[in-house]
Amino acid sequence: MKFMRSFAAREAESPRAMAVMAPGWIRTDLGGPDVPLTIDESIPSLVRVLLAKRERPGLEYLNQHGETVPW
Repeated sequence: MKFMRSFAAREAESPRAMAVMAPGWIRTDLGGPDVPLTIDESIPSLVRVLLAKRERPGLEYLNQHGETVPW
């Protein structure tokens, strides 16, 4: 994550929209069976966040709700 934070500082004036995503706790082999989200439930919200991000240049670290995640 340090690399992305450094990249974001260097690219602060970039006209490109870029995002690092925190998708939330997703039910996978690694996450386990008792977590709140399935992959199928998570994907639509991630897509909505990325589509909305197209309107905002620069690199942001966002969660599955489009909220900024502290670096």
